[in-house]
Amino acid sequence: MIPKMPPKHVSPSISAEAFSCPHCGAFSDQTWYHTHAKRTDKGEAPSLCTAEFVLRVEEDLRSERDPEMREALKRWLPDFQRRALGHPFLAEHEKGQYVGLDLANIFVSQCYSCGDIAIWRHDALLYPPARHDVAPNPDLDADIRLDFDEAREVLPASPRAAAALLRLCVQKLCKQLGMPGRRIDDDIGALVAKGLPVAIQQALDLVRVIGNHAVHPGSINLNDDRDTAAKLFELVNLIAENQITQPKAIAKLFDEKVPDGAKAAIAKRDLAPL
Repeated sequence: MIPKMPPKHVSPSISAEAFSCPHCGAFSDQTWYHTHAKRTDKGEAPSLCTAEFVLRVEEDLRSERDPEMREALKRWLPDFQRRALGHPFLAEHEKGQYVGLDLANIFVSQCYSCGDIAIWRHDALLYPPARHDVAPNPDLDADIRLDFDEAREVLPASPRAAAALLRLCVQKLCKQLGMPGRRIDDDIGALVAKGLPVAIQQALDLVRVIGNHAVHPGSINLNDDRDTAAKLFELVNLIAENQITQPKAIAKLFDEKVPDGAKAAIAKRDLAPL
């Protein structure tokens, strides 16, 4: 039986009933909602649920002796905890509560897979912030993956900022590959001297040069060239795949499948003078 291929990424759209969730990434059906507005009691500024407030409720729950109040606090606490995180979500209001205003041009979609919501203004995704759909290679160091993800988030608004962050990723990647990590040009030269494939050297230099021009005046203008900046994500992953992921996979297979005697013979062969 031929396994089913996972669906390709389908960009979120105000006109679609299913797409790749901007939260969990799964291709999933979406439930759409209109939104409404209700005036605060006296028109005052809204009060926010904070972590400190949640701590006080938790303390009250531990000390409360009245059974009915304890049950009420238990019911309220999960809602308070979720509100304190600051992320929007769908919450039921009191039954019979009258809402007289529609919030026009603001819509909500809810992912069937993870249950999280997205907020839209007309046809633009407001929350969560749109980000580039190329995820970082998992073999990159954690701090590189963080920079990579930050570049994904800023790409829609600033291709220049994304390119500069990806240049930083390459500088840190050179350090992960055993280089000093101080001057990226020197590090690439040292890797070339160790036998770095030409294609990978060109990928490194592409990210380096374009990232440099993103922050310094030069002949490359990324302000209106998001496609070029988007390609840099693939190049960083290509470098990591060639220099980290593939060697690691080969070394693991060699260690598991080649008998010790054969390993010794190979080591002896490689130490023999030409």
